[in-house]
Amino acid sequence: MQETDIIFAERSNSALQQKTVVFAREVRSHAMELLKCSWADRKSIDQFYRSGVSVGANVREAIYAESPKDFVHKLKIAEKELGEFFYWLGLLSSEPSIIGAQVGDNLCAQSQEIGKLLASSIITMKRKHSL
Repeated sequence: MQETDIIFAERSNSALQQKTVVFAREVRSHAMELLKCSWADRKSIDQFYRSGVSVGANVREAIYAESPKDFVHKLKIAEKELGEFFYWLGLLSSEPSIIGAQVGDNLCAQSQEIGKLLASSIITMKRKHSL
């Protein structure tokens, strides 16, 4: 592993990796707070957490892809996880006492930005390698 591959986003050269690490930290922070106050929605909160943090894990996995096709595949998985995150965010945000509007809007904006970077990276790699 390279020195830039350390877990801290500040040491990454990739804007996508930086943003997904910061995003995962935000999701984790909010999930931990939610788990303290909402036993009834524990399963939904768990899924919200898992899908949110897995986006960054899949982006990191793509960095070590075995081929351009594998790279695209791993980023597509990250996109799918982001789609699942939107589902859980929407579900939990439908009850303001669980996720308030400000938190929901912030997470939504961050995830949309990540979604755009993922889509751009996938398109670029497909064009570059004629996939």
